[in-house]
Amino acid sequence: MKSLKLFRSNPSLSAPKPLATAVALSALSVLCHQAQAQLEEVIVTAQKKSENLQEVAIAVSAFSEDTLRNASIENIIDVTAMTPGFAISNYNPTTPAPYIRGVGTNSSSVGDDASVGVFIDEVYAGRAGAFNSEMFDVARVEVLRGPQGTLYGRNVAGGAVSVITNNPTEELEGRLELTAGNYDLRGLSGVISGPLSDDGSTRGRLAVSGRERDGWVSNVLTGSKLRDEDNISVRGKLDADLTDSLTMQLGMDYAKDDLTGPAARATVAQLPGNPNDKVSLYDDGFTERTIKGASMKLVWDVAGGALTSITAYRSNDYAFFDDTTGNWTLALTNEADEDSRQFTQEFRFTAETDTLDYTFGLYFFDEDVDRWETFDSSRYFGAAGSSRPEFDGSMASRSISAFGELAWTISDQLTAIFGGRYTRDEKEAELKAFNPDQLGFLAEPYDVSPSENWKRFTPKLGLEYQASDSMLLYATWAQGYKAGGFNGLAPTRSAAITPFNEEIATNYEIGMKGDFLDQTLRFNAAFFYTDYSDLQNFYLDQELRVISATSDAEIYGAELELWYSPLDGLDVFLAGSWLETEYKSFPANPAVEGNQLMRAPKTSASSGVQYRMPLADIGDLLVRVDAMYSDKMYFNTRNSDAVSADSYTLVNARIALELYSGWELSLWGKNITDEAYVQHSFTLYGDDSHVIYGEPSMWGVTAAYNF
Repeated sequence: MKSLKLFRSNPSLSAPKPLATAVALSALSVLCHQAQAQLEEVIVTAQKKSENLQEVAIAVSAFSEDTLRNASIENIIDVTAMTPGFAISNYNPTTPAPYIRGVGTNSSSVGDDASVGVFIDEVYAGRAGAFNSEMFDVARVEVLRGPQGTLYGRNVAGGAVSVITNNPTEELEGRLELTAGNYDLRGLSGVISGPLSDDGSTRGRLAVSGRERDGWVSNVLTGSKLRDEDNISVRGKLDADLTDSLTMQLGMDYAKDDLTGPAARATVAQLPGNPNDKVSLYDDGFTERTIKGASMKLVWDVAGGALTSITAYRSNDYAFFDDTTGNWTLALTNEADEDSRQFTQEFRFTAETDTLDYTFGLYFFDEDVDRWETFDSSRYFGAAGSSRPEFDGSMASRSISAFGELAWTISDQLTAIFGGRYTRDEKEAELKAFNPDQLGFLAEPYDVSPSENWKRFTPKLGLEYQASDSMLLYATWAQGYKAGGFNGLAPTRSAAITPFNEEIATNYEIGMKGDFLDQTLRFNAAFFYTDYSDLQNFYLDQELRVISATSDAEIYGAELELWYSPLDGLDVFLAGSWLETEYKSFPANPAVEGNQLMRAPKTSASSGVQYRMPLADIGDLLVRVDAMYSDKMYFNTRNSDAVSADSYTLVNARIALELYSGWELSLWGKNITDEAYVQHSFTLYGDDSHVIYGEPSMWGVTAAYNF
């Protein structure tokens, strides 16, 4: 299978010569380099099989390992900068909650699920913090927009993010990388891969990454630096050819994070200096997270197709303490401890004939989550007049589904798509709450054990028309489904035992994908309309009660992507999103009707320019600049200006010397204009806002050796 590349990578040429000779000959090399170059084929697995991106009738953005490295993409949050319409709710870096086309989940309580699914090597991560967001040793990232219920299953009503890590190789290879930067950044990572047996039937890969960085936010009350980093990640894979027709892959991953913050700043607190680098907090806070995962994938070539089994187990231990208000005179602290365990099993069979291409399968999901959470308001009212409400909940979730998708080739140009998935979800909860408080988080104590189940069939219909060898037109109608649940922070017994409904998305989409100008220009476009019923929302009312409510909403818009390679070595990337969102009905708060959805900027755009210049026989010089723009967006259903982010633009840059001997040296910068922008905001009372600012200008130097 060809590797996925959005921009061309370093070719392998002859042995190195002295640098002075390279500089003298580089001008001639550049002249010879100006011949027109075709864009390379992009291979993705968005439909559970290897396909050319231009032949996949889905709105999907894909980024290769080379692109991730050249664009200085270090984590899943950075991916949003290159994907208009894709956003991350990032109050805490260890619990990133993805939003696609304005749909996501703004709660991490024990009783709710995500609307956008994250998959690591085809394994679903059930909780927001249950996957490692660091992009190290990753082969590619695919962002699928719109409902993906047929092949991806539960909780992908808004879309899916698929992260595919590198597999073991048949030949010995590796990479060692050292990074240093401002705020005392230190990073070290290494990868080694190759055969483990003489005949090459067993292969292994091990990747290790560690990263530390001092904080960049000053707590003027304690004198500490917040928003630091301290994480380590380990991933291993073992491939084995058990027979000529049966292969096995064992995988494991481990990640540990330890950081301070997240450092919210209250807008009512007047602090001098740059508004994004100072806070006044009663306590610095902390976040600790440990992730573990193991999986086994079996692929058996049988009956003219491939039978795949994926068995996986994941665990996530997560704890944090946070001074929520960002104002030491009105400190309200929030503390939580969560443990989650999940087991998943998928069986699927894929085959094709002259006129049929089909996939059928079964899926099972089993998850147990325990979460304890408390709010301390003693600094509001004093020790005598306050209390410390505690919420202690557990949730057992079981899901089973059967799915299938069939592509029928009617003619050389026309293909019809039929798909569907039947899902049954069941949740059993144990919800306890103690110590009612004056602020209103908890009105009465309770100890309840509610349960509920939901069933849904989600169909998909589509037509694909191959207008020419280089142009695909498509139209799809599909539904997505997200299970209902329970409010893990319910203020009353009645609210705790009342389930909220399942979320249903019905999506209508037309699109085109085409290569033009002798395959030097690639243009993809999608136009969509999505109708949501029972869209799940969580918000604080005026009494500070956490309310779970469902609403109806409509979303429509367009997404465009363009790649252009006018000269060999020069690549241009442009992407844009126009998004209109509206709450059509909101029974719990009719004043919200007509407002736009949270984290749904009306316009967003990304661009990148990369030039690779050969230095004779020494290597290549690579220069790249990326920019992203986001329109104004809101962080609550009321569309309060105080709880919003104004439009902003971020610019990143990287220059790298890549020697054919295997050495690399790069200088990179992120947010090089030092733009101050709001990353997250929330409110406790009225329109007082508490703000998490995005990172300031970050820069660093990376040295690497490939062998």
